[in-house]
Amino acid sequence: MMHFRAVRLASIVAAALLIAGCDGQPEAADSPVAALVESSATAPDAEASQPQDDDLAAAMAQAVSAIEFKDDDDIGLMVRFHFATHTKDFDAARAFYRSLGYTDGTGGFPLTNTHQMAQALGMFDVCQYELVKGEVISLPGSPGANIDLLQFKVPFNPDPPYELPNHLGMAYAALHTTDLDADVSFLKSQGVALLSEPWGEVGSRYVFFRDPEGVLYRLVETEPPKPDPSKNMHLTGMPYIGINVSDLDRSLEFYAKFGYTAVTPLSQTEGSLEEARAWGLDRPFKSKGADIAIERGDRHVLRLVQWLEPFDPEPAYPPPINRIGINRIALLVPNVDRAVAILKAQNVPFLSEPAPCCSGTGEDGTAIVHAIDPDGTFLELVGAIEKRPPLPHPAHCPPLEIKMPPAEV
Repeated sequence: MMHFRAVRLASIVAAALLIAGCDGQPEAADSPVAALVESSATAPDAEASQPQDDDLAAAMAQAVSAIEFKDDDDIGLMVRFHFATHTKDFDAARAFYRSLGYTDGTGGFPLTNTHQMAQALGMFDVCQYELVKGEVISLPGSPGANIDLLQFKVPFNPDPPYELPNHLGMAYAALHTTDLDADVSFLKSQGVALLSEPWGEVGSRYVFFRDPEGVLYRLVETEPPKPDPSKNMHLTGMPYIGINVSDLDRSLEFYAKFGYTAVTPLSQTEGSLEEARAWGLDRPFKSKGADIAIERGDRHVLRLVQWLEPFDPEPAYPPPINRIGINRIALLVPNVDRAVAILKAQNVPFLSEPAPCCSGTGEDGTAIVHAIDPDGTFLELVGAIEKRPPLPHPAHCPPLEIKMPPAEV
């Protein structure tokens, strides 16, 4: 099961790279990434998966070796792998996201893991975390919209997500639709909470809604609607994730260290009371911001906004990373150790050292680590590492126990 999970995980990464190759161009059918997708799509049973796992690791290494680093400070960021959101009722949340169109998913994740993995999530006083359930859920045809949906058992934090989309930190994600009115009608029929009625004009409209936990999404329509009565929802992708900052210039400098060097200032700097209500606000607003993007791979976008009026000074979620709501984004780099060394040399803080991920053996050839932006937002780096001997389990802890979810039927 552990190797099967690695195969499935590799297929998600490969699909993202395939749609927009490392240089931003579609991959050729005979490319290393295309081969990775083909091999991972035929993942076998657990007994046969070890050789394929090794083949996949080699194919992934070959794919990312095609990256041309711009300079010695380029960490090679390629893909936004997913963002993570946590729930107190996985089954209810999964049913909700399936109704939005998130019909695909990758499970098989260990429910417990090493102490290093707990530390990577800021759980320093926990011997092992434990999940109730977890799945990377996907919108078919749009790997950039992946969501890592998790329900923690130990430690569990019941605190609610951010109340409004102007809160510092990762406040919401945008979802693109081709028929806003039809989607709003469906959401209302399901009892989904909206912050307002849709705002804007034909070709440029939006509305905020909440998932069952209260997590905010901005549903955006960027052209005249294209009705399709056969669908309840008309989502096509996740154009950006909204990150609120206290100092835009400082954050632009910070994110440039990760490769977000394509900067497009936002034209809107203020909003009327009527538009403010679409954001759940009770007075006109002023802000400044920019869309930032990487210039290779999937060329994904983050939207940085500094709210001037009204400004909410409450800080972003503190560690550990188990709060209900959007907690972190996972970013794929060729080599985690290299990326961490480059970023530490530029005074980027990290929550922990890299943790081999995610089989539970501590012997993985991949790892995760969380950088922390100036306002406390967590950026998870995912990528290869040199395999290393596993660290001993803490002496004061019960013996390491890796629990796996029930086998998929």
